[in-house]
Amino acid sequence: MVKVLKISSLELAVDFEEIFDGASVEEATQKAHNQKMPSEFAKASITDNKLISAKIKLIGEENNGSK
Repeated sequence: MVKVLKISSLELAVDFEEIFDGASVEEATQKAHNQKMPSEFAKASITDNKLISAKIKLIGEENNGSK
């Protein structure tokens, strides 16, 4: 049996949804506005993708005695 490794580089367009809470609308809005990156709790939806490159290389081969 032969094993190969594929390494792919993709460009993704992703929409994130996240809920922010606060004591007031202003506080919750400020939290949302100040966030730089989505948190681990954000819901992500991939809207588009583009394959940039892919490489495939041999990583292992079992020798079963036959040639």
